[in-house]
Amino acid sequence: MSTEPPQGTAGTKGELSDLRGLRTVLRLSFVADRRRATATLLMFALRPLGQVLAVVWLGLLVDAAGRGDTSSAWGYALASALTMGLTVLVMRLSLNVSALMIENTAHHADLRMQSLANRIPGLGHYENPAYLDRLEHLRQERQHLAEGADVVGLELGVLVRTLATVALLALISPWLLLLPLATLLSLAAGRHAERLRQTALTEAAADLRRARDLFQLASSPDAAMELRVFGLAPTIEARHADSTERARATLASANWRGLWLTTLGWAVFSTGYLTALLLVVAAYRNGTASVGQVVLALLLITGMNLQIDLLVRFTKALLRMARAGALYDWLERFSAAERVTGTGVLPPERLTDGITLRGVTFRYPGTSGTPVLDAVDLRLPAGSVVALVGENGAGKSTLVKLLAGFYRPTSGELLADDVDLTAVAPEAWRAQVTAAFQDFARLEFTLRDVVGVGDLSRAEDPDALIGALDQAAAGDLAERLPLGLDTPLGSSFPDGAKLSGGQWQKTALARSAMRETPLLLLFDEPTSAIDAVAEQELLDRYLLTARTLTRATGAVAVIVTHRLSTLNHADLVVFLKHGKVHEFGPHQELLANGDDYARLFELQRRAYR
Repeated sequence: MSTEPPQGTAGTKGELSDLRGLRTVLRLSFVADRRRATATLLMFALRPLGQVLAVVWLGLLVDAAGRGDTSSAWGYALASALTMGLTVLVMRLSLNVSALMIENTAHHADLRMQSLANRIPGLGHYENPAYLDRLEHLRQERQHLAEGADVVGLELGVLVRTLATVALLALISPWLLLLPLATLLSLAAGRHAERLRQTALTEAAADLRRARDLFQLASSPDAAMELRVFGLAPTIEARHADSTERARATLASANWRGLWLTTLGWAVFSTGYLTALLLVVAAYRNGTASVGQVVLALLLITGMNLQIDLLVRFTKALLRMARAGALYDWLERFSAAERVTGTGVLPPERLTDGITLRGVTFRYPGTSGTPVLDAVDLRLPAGSVVALVGENGAGKSTLVKLLAGFYRPTSGELLADDVDLTAVAPEAWRAQVTAAFQDFARLEFTLRDVVGVGDLSRAEDPDALIGALDQAAAGDLAERLPLGLDTPLGSSFPDGAKLSGGQWQKTALARSAMRETPLLLLFDEPTSAIDAVAEQELLDRYLLTARTLTRATGAVAVIVTHRLSTLNHADLVVFLKHGKVHEFGPHQELLANGDDYARLFELQRRAYR
C-alpha cells in the first residue's frame, strides 16, 4: 500500500482524494457523536427551506393585499411569521447541537491521531523529513477534522435553498435561470483558490515546522541557560523570522492568486445579478408578472447574492475539510502499513542461550552509503551483564534500539534463544524488556504515576514504587515531597514540585526497575545527569539487580556508558568501532590485549585520577 499523501492536484486523482477525505471526516463526526452529527446534518440541510417558504408567503401576501383579499393576506402574514419563527428556533438549536458535536469530534480526532502516531512500533518515521512535513500540515489543518457534519450540512443547506430559489425563479421567468449559471465561475474560482492554498501549505510545511521548533527552543526552560550564556537569542529569533517569512511569502502568494480568481468570479456573478433585476422589471412592465411575483423575485434574487457568497465560502470550507481528511486518511494508511503484528510467535519465558545477532546490518530509512551497523555477529549469553562501549557514532545507541525492537535490521537475524524476533510482535517483545535511556521522558504526573507506568500492573503498589525508587537511589524523594507519592511533578501543575535534572533521571531509572522478570535490561547512558559518586553507587545497585534478574530469568543486561571505570563487574565488554564489533570479551582480558579498549580505559583512568 502506498503511504504517499494526497497532493490535491487537479484531475481525477485529486478529486478521488477529496472524496475519500470528505468521507473520512464525516466518519469521524458520526463515530464521535452519531446522534448530534445526524441532527446537525438534517437541521442545517433542511432549515433553508423555511427561509424560502417564508419569502413565498410574503409574495402571496402582496398579491392578496393587491386584490383586497384581507382574510388571505392575514393568513399569509401569519404563515410567514410562523415559518420564520420556526426557522430561527431551528437555527439556534442547530448551532448548539453543532457546537457540542464539533467539541466531541475534536476530542475524538485528537485521541485517534495520538493513537495512530504512537502505535507505529518503530522510530524511523520520526527521522523522515517527508513524514514530519506531512504531519505538520495535518497539525495546521487538524481543526477542520471536527467540522464534518457541520460543514456538509451547511453546504447541503445552501444547495437546497439555491435549488428551491432556482425553481421559483424559473416559474416567474425562464430567463432568470441565467443567474444561477453565472455562479458556476464563482464556485470554480473558489475551488481553485482553495487548491492553491493547500498546495502552498504543503510547500511551506518544512518552514512552518522549523519555525515551530525554533519557537519551542527559544521559549523552553531546558535551553534557557545556554541561550543566555552564549547570546544565542538573536540568532534563534532571526532564524525563526527567516523561516516564518519564507512560509508567509509562500502562503501570501497563493492567497493573492486566489483573490484574483475569486474577484473574477464575483464580477461575472454581479453582471448576472444586474441582468436578473432588469429582467424582473421588464416582466412586470410587460404584464407577465404580478406585483407579488416581482416582490418574490426581487427577494429571491437579492437573497441569491448572499447564497452565492455562502456557497463559495462553504465550498472552500468543504474542500479544506476534505484535504484535512485526506491527510488524516494518509496517516491512517501509513500507520497501518508501518504496523508490525508479528506471526503469532511469542518470546521465550526465560532465556537459556541468550540473544544472538547474525550478520546484522542496519541503515537508517532513506539513507545510503556506509551502514550504521555492518554485518555484526554477536552473542550475548543468558544471565550475563554486557557493557557496550565505543566512541561517539560507533553504533551503540543504534544497537540498543535494535535490541528494543525500535528498528528492524536491514539484513541479518536477531534471535532470543532460537526465536527470531522479527517474527514476534514488537509489543510482545517489549513486554519482556525494561530500559532507561539518556534521553529520558520527563513525565509530568504525580510521582506515583511517573514511576508506576514502568509496570502498570503494580502501579498502585506502594511497596513496589518505594522499592523501585530505592534501586534508583531516590528512596528519600517521596519523603521529601509535600504529598509523598501523590505529589505532582513539573511546571505544568500550579503546585508541581520542581526536580533537578539528576532527580528527573532517577525517576526514569526507578521506572525501569518496576518490571520484575524482564528478559532484557537496557541502560543507555542512564546516569548522564548524575554526579560521579552517585553514578558509581547507582550502577553498583543496578548491576546487583541485574545479577538477581539474570539468575531468575536468564535475562541479559546491556549497559552503555562512556565511563569505563564502572565496568569492573561486567561479564563481557563489546567495543564497537565504525559499526563493527572491534573487541569482545571480559574486561580484564581486553585490558591485557592492549588494544583500543585498553588505551581508552587507561586514558580515562589517568584523567579521573
